Amino acid sequence: MLLIGGASGVGKTLVASQLGQHFGVSWFEVDDLRLAFQHSRIALPERTEALYFFLETPGIWTQPPESLRDGLIAVGEVMSPAIEIVVANHVDTIAPVVIEGDGVLPSLFAAPLVRDRAKNGLVRAVFLVEPEEDVLLANMVARGRGTAGQSEAELRTEARAKWLYGQWLAREAHRYGLPVLHARPWSTLIERIITATSVSKL
Repeated sequence: MLLIGGASGVGKTLVASQLGQHFGVSWFEVDDLRLAFQHSRIALPERTEALYFFLETPGIWTQPPESLRDGLIAVGEVMSPAIEIVVANHVDTIAPVVIEGDGVLPSLFAAPLVRDRAKNGLVRAVFLVEPEEDVLLANMVARGRGTAGQSEAELRTEARAKWLYGQWLAREAHRYGLPVLHARPWSTLIERIITATSVSKL
């Protein structure tokens, strides 16, 4: 089991698919879980309001970047129990998978089901960061996902919020002893992830 975390726009999806091909295993987007929860309005035990912050806040990208960063953290916290179960199930059924998503938080490794399996080396993680805010903005624009109709100021606010979130993830990952890598250069990213996580096979 390999988890890949990082802010949206750093290249997690691309590298997860490449790693899946490299190891001959499937890969999974945490966004699938989040979208399923949001659109089904499934009942969750607690703090479900955070899950809808980005969907239901008017003029969301005019909010202060720090508030948006905190919103991203809160969404990850809502998602963590579900990710924990997915991780445990894949490990216990010996079904290797690469899981990526901006909802993957370092604190997941303090959750009992993940912590116990990580002790045996069955769960590894890496967090990708983009140190330059302008590069993150360019990646967002090039990808074009969810940016239609946004003004330049809103795009810059979104990029700033995601950059701040990435910096927070990096600090948290260091606190939990998890590797953090710059996403660039792309040409060496797979090799650097394999080296940083000591994953030779999945």
